[in-house]
Parts: sequence; structure tokens; C-alpha cells
Amino acid sequence: MELQEALNKIWESQRYQTKSPLEALKYLNEEVTEALVAWLRGNPDKSRQEICEALPRLLVAMRLLGLDPAVVIKQKAQTATQRQRIMYIIGNRVEVRVGDELRGSWTIWSEEDMREVHNLASEFECSLVHVPPEDANGYQVSFLGNGSHGSSYPSSKTPG
Repeated sequence: MELQEALNKIWESQRYQTKSPLEALKYLNEEVTEALVAWLRGNPDKSRQEICEALPRLLVAMRLLGLDPAVVIKQKAQTATQRQRIMYIIGNRVEVRVGDELRGSWTIWSEEDMREVHNLASEFECSLVHVPPEDANGYQVSFLGNGSHGSSYPSSKTPG
């Protein structure tokens, strides 16, 4: 069943008919409150049932307030992706992006720098993406287990 078809069936249901946006919001509030109370009383099944009952109430309230649920869902999905923070480790370089916008970058010089990248990603709730070295352009730093580090340079960027 398509979203719009489901919305129409909910709208036409006698069970969810209300006279005003205020009445629709009142019913929505009651369902959500009952779900919260059930959860606080240790009854997750009842809480789930109440939340499921709250959804059509929410959709009816949205329609009475002049909101198209399909449009709102699409806008919220786009907003969520735009705010997604990702740190890319590309070879020995880090790029921080929010959505499609590059917000910063720096070079990783040691294992300590790499640990700091992981700490920053965790602290700022960023997804961390490692790009394989063979797919990266520029300098490559490889870390060895004995604490020292070596570098390999593409032929066009060998130090002089």
C-alpha cells in the first residue's frame, strides 16, 4: 500500500474523525501519554500498542494543521542527511564533511594522530570512513607495529 493511500484510509476512518486541530492534538497527546505511562510501569507491549495508536492520530492532526505528512517526512530525511557528519581517512589525510560540505582536513603523521582522529570522531559523533590507500591520491603513511613509522611517496611527490 502506498503512503498516500494509507493516509487517505486513515483520514476516512470514523475512528479518527475529529472536529478541530485542537481535538486531534488532544487525542494524540492522550495516546502518547498512555504509551509513556505504560513504559514507566514496566509494560513495553502496552507502550508499543499505544504508540502504534498514536501514529494515525499524529497523521490526522498534521492534516488538520495543513501539513502533508509525505512532504514533512521527505524534508526531515533530507535534513538528517545534510547534518550527517563524516570523517574520511584518505591515505594519511583526514577530511571532515557535514553533508556534502568539506569543513576541515589535516594530515596524519603518526599512530598517535590516528588515535586522535578516532577520539575526535567519537567525541563529535562522526561516522568514520577509511578509504583504502590504493584509492587515495597523495602521500601515504604506513604505521609499523614497533612504534616507528615509514612513508612511501608517489613518484611525482618524492622529497628532494
